[in-house]
Parts: sequence; structure tokens; C-alpha cells
Amino acid sequence: MIYDGTAAIDRYRGLYRGLDALIDWLAENDPADLSDGCTKLRGDLLFANVMRPTTRRPEDATYEVHHDYMDVQMDLEGAESFRTTSGPTVLEGAFDEKDDFAQLHPEDPDDYLAATLGPGRFALFVVGEPHMPTVVVPGGEPEPIRKVCFKLAVDRLWEKDVQL
Repeated sequence: MIYDGTAAIDRYRGLYRGLDALIDWLAENDPADLSDGCTKLRGDLLFANVMRPTTRRPEDATYEVHHDYMDVQMDLEGAESFRTTSGPTVLEGAFDEKDDFAQLHPEDPDDYLAATLGPGRFALFVVGEPHMPTVVVPGGEPEPIRKVCFKLAVDRLWEKDVQL
């Protein structure tokens, strides 16, 4: 996971091809200008999902994990917290290859790191990293927010792109 201010995102250039493409896009575009829904920025290699969820209490949320796409999450309106866990996890059901998504829960529910997003911050969750997004901020109540989740294909998928 990377958790930082959006003004500092360029310091992570060179880590992943998808992140480099997103950094280039952010240099010329404001994510707040994106329409709700899915916007392809570089085909299936880099796209943005803009949504308006309501934050949830941790007991009403689950961890998720991906194999082919990293998430870069930013809040556009309002604020959310998120959690990650580094301990052992248990898969809930089968991994959905089509949607690159699985839900899981930690063996120890008290083994987590929590942080708050909000405008001006981002979190990058790498493949295989359990993360629980859209959690109510500490001391707060569930509230609607507007957020963007940029989906960045892992480097092995960029290598298959003949248009580079």
C-alpha cells in the first residue's frame, strides 16, 4: 500500500507502468471532472470508476483483493477511511476472475491498519493486498461520498499491449 497526498504522487514514478500512466494523466486532468461510472483512460489497462457510495461501519464491510488490477482510490467529495490487513485471511467464496475480485476476512479481526482519505490524498492497493474501502471515518456516521477508483493493470498485462 502507498498512502500519501496527491501532490506527491509523482515521487512514485517508476514503480509500475500503470501508475506512471496515471501520473501522466493526472498531470493534465482533474479527476473531479470525470463523470460518474467507468471511463477508460487507456483501454483496459487504465480506467476510472467514479462512484457515489455511502460509507459503512467496519462490521458491515468486507476486505477485497484483486489479482490483475491495482486500485488507486481518491475521495472527490466527503471522506472515507479504509483498512488493510497483513495477517492471514480466509477467502469468502470463489475468486471472480471476470471482475478480478474476491471478498475475504482476516483470521484476526483486530489485525489491521486504518487511515482516512479525503480530498487531496490517495491510497494505492497492490494486487493481492487485502483492503476494506469506504469505511466511515473515526467518530463519524455513514455518509454519502463521491470517489474515484482508478484501476491499473499489473505490469505483465501492459507487456501484452502492442500499442505502447
